[in-house]
Amino acid sequence: MAPQPTACSAFSGTVSSQDRGFLYGDGLFETVRCRQGQLLRWQQHRQRLIAGCARLAIAIDPTELDYQITEAIKRAPSADCILKVIVTRGEGGRGYTPPTPARSTLMMQWHQLPADIDQHARDGIDAFVCRHPLSVNPVTAGLKHLNRLDQVLASAELSRVNAVLPTVREGLMLDIDGNLVEGTRSNVFVVINNQLCTPGLGRAGVEGVLRNRLIELFESRGFDVVIRHIHQQEIKHCSEVFVCNSVLGVWPVLRLISVDASNMTQTQFEFSGTTMARLAQQSLLDDFPVQHG
Repeated sequence: MAPQPTACSAFSGTVSSQDRGFLYGDGLFETVRCRQGQLLRWQQHRQRLIAGCARLAIAIDPTELDYQITEAIKRAPSADCILKVIVTRGEGGRGYTPPTPARSTLMMQWHQLPADIDQHARDGIDAFVCRHPLSVNPVTAGLKHLNRLDQVLASAELSRVNAVLPTVREGLMLDIDGNLVEGTRSNVFVVINNQLCTPGLGRAGVEGVLRNRLIELFESRGFDVVIRHIHQQEIKHCSEVFVCNSVLGVWPVLRLISVDASNMTQTQFEFSGTTMARLAQQSLLDDFPVQHG
Protein backbone atom coordinates (compact mmCIF):
# COMPACT_ATOMS: atom_id res chain seq x y z
CA MET A 1 0.00 0.00 0.00
CA ALA A 2 1.32 3.45 -0.92
CA PRO A 3 2.23 5.65 2.07
CA GLN A 4 -0.42 8.20 2.92
CA PRO A 5 0.51 11.86 3.49
CA THR A 6 0.05 13.61 6.77
CA ALA A 7 -1.44 17.09 6.97
CA CYS A 8 0.51 19.66 8.97
CA SER A 9 -1.37 22.94 9.12
CA ALA A 10 0.86 25.99 9.33
CA PHE A 11 -2.02 27.88 10.94
CA SER A 12 -1.45 26.28 14.32
CA GLY A 13 1.61 24.07 14.04
CA THR A 14 5.31 24.06 13.26
CA VAL A 15 7.42 22.10 10.82
CA SER A 16 9.79 19.47 12.13
CA SER A 17 13.49 20.29 11.92
CA GLN A 18 13.81 16.86 10.28
CA ASP A 19 11.40 17.68 7.46
CA ARG A 20 13.07 17.18 4.09
CA GLY A 21 11.45 20.29 2.71
CA PHE A 22 13.34 22.26 5.34
CA LEU A 23 16.56 20.28 5.02
CA TYR A 24 16.81 19.79 1.26
CA GLY A 25 14.04 21.68 -0.48
CA ASP A 26 12.50 18.27 -1.15
CA GLY A 27 9.00 19.31 -2.13
CA LEU A 28 6.71 21.48 -4.20
CA PHE A 29 4.45 24.46 -3.69
CA GLU A 30 1.61 26.40 -5.28
CA THR A 31 0.81 30.07 -4.79
CA VAL A 32 -2.89 30.71 -5.42
CA ARG A 33 -4.79 33.97 -5.41
CA CYS A 34 -8.02 34.01 -3.44
CA ARG A 35 -10.53 36.52 -4.81
CA GLN A 36 -13.91 37.13 -3.19
CA GLY A 37 -13.43 33.97 -1.18
CA GLN A 38 -12.68 31.77 -4.21
CA LEU A 39 -9.32 30.29 -5.23
CA LEU A 40 -8.57 31.36 -8.80
CA ARG A 41 -7.82 28.45 -11.14
CA TRP A 42 -7.43 26.09 -8.23
CA GLN A 43 -8.11 23.01 -10.37
CA GLN A 44 -5.13 23.89 -12.59
CA HIS A 45 -2.92 24.48 -9.54
CA ARG A 46 -4.15 21.22 -8.00
CA GLN A 47 -3.43 19.31 -11.19
CA ARG A 48 0.10 20.75 -11.41
CA LEU A 49 0.78 19.95 -7.75
CA ILE A 50 -0.40 16.34 -8.03
CA ALA A 51 1.51 15.85 -11.30
CA GLY A 52 4.64 17.32 -9.75
CA CYS A 53 4.37 15.00 -6.77
CA ALA A 54 4.10 12.07 -9.16
CA ARG A 55 7.25 13.18 -11.00
CA LEU A 56 9.16 13.42 -7.71
CA ALA A 57 7.58 10.26 -6.26
CA ILE A 58 6.14 12.18 -3.31
CA ALA A 59 2.97 10.60 -1.90
CA ILE A 60 -0.06 12.87 -1.84
CA ASP A 61 -3.66 12.00 -1.02
CA PRO A 62 -5.94 14.09 -3.28
CA THR A 63 -8.89 13.60 -0.92
CA GLU A 64 -6.90 14.90 2.04
CA LEU A 65 -5.67 17.79 -0.08
CA ASP A 66 -9.22 18.74 -1.04
CA TYR A 67 -10.35 18.56 2.59
CA GLN A 68 -7.48 20.73 3.80
CA ILE A 69 -8.14 23.28 1.06
CA THR A 70 -11.80 23.50 2.11
CA GLU A 71 -10.75 24.02 5.72
CA ALA A 72 -8.12 26.57 4.72
CA ILE A 73 -10.62 28.74 2.84
CA LYS A 74 -12.69 29.00 6.02
CA ARG A 75 -9.66 30.62 7.68
CA ALA A 76 -8.83 33.12 4.95
CA PRO A 77 -7.83 36.45 6.55
CA SER A 78 -9.70 38.44 3.89
CA ALA A 79 -11.73 37.94 0.74
CA ASP A 80 -8.78 38.86 -1.49
CA CYS A 81 -5.47 37.31 -0.41
CA ILE A 82 -2.92 34.61 -1.23
CA LEU A 83 -2.84 30.94 -0.25
CA LYS A 84 0.47 29.10 -0.37
CA VAL A 85 0.20 25.30 -0.47
CA ILE A 86 3.36 23.33 0.31
CA VAL A 87 3.93 19.58 0.03
CA THR A 88 7.20 18.00 1.20
CA ARG A 89 8.41 14.42 1.28
CA GLY A 90 8.08 14.61 5.05
CA GLU A 91 10.52 13.76 7.81
CA GLY A 92 13.68 11.80 7.19
CA GLY A 93 17.00 11.08 8.80
CA ARG A 94 20.40 12.45 7.90
CA GLY A 95 21.44 12.03 4.25
CA TYR A 96 19.92 12.68 0.85
CA THR A 97 18.37 9.25 0.28
CA PRO A 98 14.58 9.49 0.63
CA PRO A 99 13.16 7.43 3.50
CA THR A 100 11.09 4.34 2.67
CA PRO A 101 8.25 4.52 3.33
CA ALA A 102 7.86 8.30 3.46
CA ARG A 103 4.93 10.23 4.92
CA SER A 104 4.56 13.54 3.17
CA THR A 105 3.77 16.82 4.88
CA LEU A 106 1.05 19.21 3.69
CA MET A 107 1.20 22.84 4.86
CA MET A 108 -0.83 25.93 4.03
CA GLN A 109 -0.10 29.58 4.67
CA TRP A 110 -2.16 32.71 4.11
CA HIS A 111 -0.55 35.96 2.98
CA GLN A 112 -1.84 39.44 2.27
CA LEU A 113 -1.76 40.75 -1.29
CA PRO A 114 0.95 43.30 -2.09
CA ALA A 115 -0.57 46.76 -2.09
CA ASP A 116 0.77 47.87 -5.48
CA ILE A 117 -0.08 45.03 -7.85
CA ASP A 118 -3.11 46.79 -9.38
CA GLN A 119 -1.08 49.94 -9.97
CA HIS A 120 1.62 48.02 -11.82
CA ALA A 121 -0.98 46.24 -13.93
CA ARG A 122 -2.46 49.59 -14.89
CA ASP A 123 0.68 51.71 -15.32
CA GLY A 124 3.24 49.09 -16.31
CA ILE A 125 6.71 48.52 -14.90
CA ASP A 126 10.37 48.64 -15.85
CA ALA A 127 12.57 45.54 -15.81
CA PHE A 128 16.24 44.66 -15.94
CA VAL A 129 18.24 41.53 -16.77
CA CYS A 130 19.56 39.75 -13.69
CA ARG A 131 23.23 38.82 -13.57
CA HIS A 132 22.48 35.62 -11.64
CA PRO A 133 21.52 32.81 -14.08
CA LEU A 134 18.96 30.07 -13.68
CA SER A 135 20.29 26.58 -13.16
CA VAL A 136 19.56 24.18 -16.03
CA ASN A 137 18.08 20.75 -15.27
CA PRO A 138 15.63 19.17 -17.72
CA VAL A 139 14.49 16.65 -15.09
CA THR A 140 13.03 19.32 -12.78
CA ALA A 141 12.26 21.96 -15.43
CA GLY A 142 8.70 23.19 -15.28
CA LEU A 143 8.18 22.11 -11.65
CA LYS A 144 7.43 24.62 -8.91
CA HIS A 145 9.80 22.88 -6.51
CA LEU A 146 11.10 24.25 -3.24
CA ASN A 147 14.65 24.79 -4.52
CA ARG A 148 14.38 28.55 -5.09
CA LEU A 149 17.95 29.70 -4.36
CA ASP A 150 18.38 31.07 -7.89
CA GLN A 151 15.26 33.19 -7.44
CA VAL A 152 16.40 34.30 -3.98
CA LEU A 153 19.73 35.58 -5.30
CA ALA A 154 18.14 37.21 -8.34
CA SER A 155 15.48 38.82 -6.14
CA ALA A 156 18.25 40.25 -3.97
CA GLU A 157 19.62 41.87 -7.14
CA LEU A 158 16.15 43.21 -7.91
CA SER A 159 15.85 44.65 -4.42
CA ARG A 160 19.16 46.50 -4.75
CA VAL A 161 18.21 47.93 -8.14
CA ASN A 162 14.71 48.86 -6.99
CA ALA A 163 16.12 50.79 -4.03
CA VAL A 164 17.81 53.13 -6.52
CA LEU A 165 15.38 52.84 -9.44
CA PRO A 166 11.86 52.40 -7.96
CA THR A 167 10.19 51.82 -11.34
CA VAL A 168 12.14 48.57 -11.80
CA ARG A 169 9.79 45.93 -10.42
CA GLU A 170 10.93 42.70 -12.05
CA GLY A 171 14.17 41.02 -13.05
CA LEU A 172 14.38 38.91 -16.19
CA MET A 173 16.33 35.70 -15.68
CA LEU A 174 18.52 33.94 -18.24
CA ASP A 175 19.88 30.41 -18.31
CA ILE A 176 23.62 29.75 -18.44
CA ASP A 177 23.55 30.06 -22.26
CA GLY A 178 22.01 33.53 -22.17
CA ASN A 179 18.48 32.49 -23.10
CA LEU A 180 15.54 34.30 -21.51
CA VAL A 181 13.56 31.92 -19.29
CA GLU A 182 11.31 33.85 -16.89
CA GLY A 183 11.17 36.64 -14.33
CA THR A 184 12.17 36.27 -10.70
CA ARG A 185 8.49 35.59 -9.93
CA SER A 186 6.78 35.52 -13.30
CA ASN A 187 6.56 34.07 -16.77
CA VAL A 188 7.41 36.25 -19.75
CA PHE A 189 5.80 36.93 -23.13
CA VAL A 190 7.41 39.01 -25.87
CA VAL A 191 6.48 40.26 -29.33
CA ILE A 192 9.29 39.94 -31.90
CA ASN A 193 8.71 40.81 -35.56
CA ASN A 194 4.95 40.89 -34.91
CA GLN A 195 5.05 37.38 -33.51
CA LEU A 196 3.97 36.56 -29.93
CA CYS A 197 6.54 34.34 -28.22
CA THR A 198 7.22 32.89 -24.80
CA PRO A 199 10.37 31.06 -23.71
CA GLY A 200 10.50 27.29 -23.83
CA LEU A 201 10.78 25.72 -20.38
CA GLY A 202 12.29 22.37 -21.25
CA ARG A 203 15.57 23.09 -19.43
CA ALA A 204 14.66 25.53 -16.67
CA GLY A 205 11.84 27.64 -15.28
CA VAL A 206 8.34 27.14 -13.92
CA GLU A 207 5.43 26.21 -16.17
CA GLY A 208 3.04 28.80 -14.80
CA VAL A 209 -0.70 28.24 -14.56
CA LEU A 210 -1.45 31.73 -15.89
CA ARG A 211 1.15 31.34 -18.65
CA ASN A 212 -0.67 28.24 -19.89
CA ARG A 213 -4.04 29.99 -19.63
CA LEU A 214 -2.78 32.94 -21.67
CA ILE A 215 -1.45 30.65 -24.37
CA GLU A 216 -4.94 29.13 -24.62
CA LEU A 217 -6.62 32.55 -24.64
CA PHE A 218 -4.40 33.98 -27.36
CA GLU A 219 -4.74 30.91 -29.55
CA SER A 220 -8.53 30.98 -29.13
CA ARG A 221 -8.42 34.52 -30.53
CA GLY A 222 -6.45 33.45 -33.57
CA PHE A 223 -2.92 34.35 -32.43
CA ASP A 224 -0.13 31.84 -32.82
CA VAL A 225 2.03 31.68 -29.71
CA VAL A 226 5.55 30.52 -30.54
CA ILE A 227 7.34 28.69 -27.72
CA ARG A 228 11.08 28.83 -28.35
CA HIS A 229 14.50 29.82 -27.08
CA ILE A 230 14.80 33.61 -26.91
CA HIS A 231 18.39 34.77 -26.60
CA GLN A 232 19.08 37.85 -24.51
CA GLN A 233 20.29 39.71 -27.60
CA GLU A 234 16.75 39.48 -28.97
CA ILE A 235 15.16 41.28 -26.03
CA LYS A 236 16.00 44.74 -27.38
CA HIS A 237 14.41 43.76 -30.70
CA CYS A 238 11.07 43.18 -28.97
CA SER A 239 8.26 45.62 -29.61
CA GLU A 240 6.47 44.45 -26.47
CA VAL A 241 7.22 42.55 -23.28
CA PHE A 242 4.89 41.59 -20.45
CA VAL A 243 5.10 39.34 -17.40
CA CYS A 244 2.44 37.33 -15.60
CA ASN A 245 1.73 35.07 -12.68
CA SER A 246 -1.29 33.73 -10.83
CA VAL A 247 -1.15 36.39 -8.12
CA LEU A 248 -0.29 39.62 -9.92
CA GLY A 249 -2.04 38.94 -13.22
CA VAL A 250 -0.43 40.67 -16.22
CA TRP A 251 2.08 43.53 -15.98
CA PRO A 252 3.20 45.36 -19.13
CA VAL A 253 6.95 46.06 -19.23
CA LEU A 254 7.53 49.57 -20.53
CA ARG A 255 11.32 49.79 -20.46
CA LEU A 256 14.35 47.56 -20.11
CA ILE A 257 16.89 49.15 -17.81
CA SER A 258 20.53 48.17 -18.20
CA VAL A 259 22.22 48.66 -14.84
CA ASP A 260 25.94 48.90 -14.13
CA ALA A 261 26.13 47.16 -10.77
CA SER A 262 29.40 48.90 -9.81
CA ASN A 263 27.94 52.41 -9.80
CA MET A 264 24.22 51.84 -10.51
CA THR A 265 24.32 53.93 -13.69
CA GLN A 266 21.68 53.04 -16.21
CA THR A 267 20.68 53.05 -19.83
CA GLN A 268 17.10 52.58 -21.00
CA PHE A 269 15.45 50.82 -23.88
CA GLU A 270 11.77 51.57 -24.36
CA PHE A 271 9.35 49.02 -25.79
CA SER A 272 6.92 50.50 -28.28
CA GLY A 273 3.62 48.89 -27.32
CA THR A 274 1.39 47.19 -24.78
CA THR A 275 -1.30 45.85 -27.13
CA MET A 276 -0.99 42.16 -26.30
CA ALA A 277 -0.62 42.83 -22.58
CA ARG A 278 -3.84 44.88 -22.59
CA LEU A 279 -5.62 42.17 -24.57
CA ALA A 280 -4.51 39.63 -21.97
CA GLN A 281 -5.73 41.88 -19.16
CA GLN A 282 -9.06 42.35 -20.89
CA SER A 283 -9.47 38.58 -21.22
CA LEU A 284 -8.78 38.14 -17.50
CA LEU A 285 -10.89 40.99 -16.14
CA ASP A 286 -13.09 38.74 -14.03
CA ASP A 287 -10.06 37.49 -12.11
CA PHE A 288 -7.77 40.52 -12.28
CA PRO A 289 -9.81 43.72 -12.74
CA VAL A 290 -7.64 46.61 -13.95
CA GLN A 291 -8.95 50.13 -13.47
CA HIS A 292 -7.57 52.44 -16.14
CA GLY A 293 -7.65 56.17 -15.57
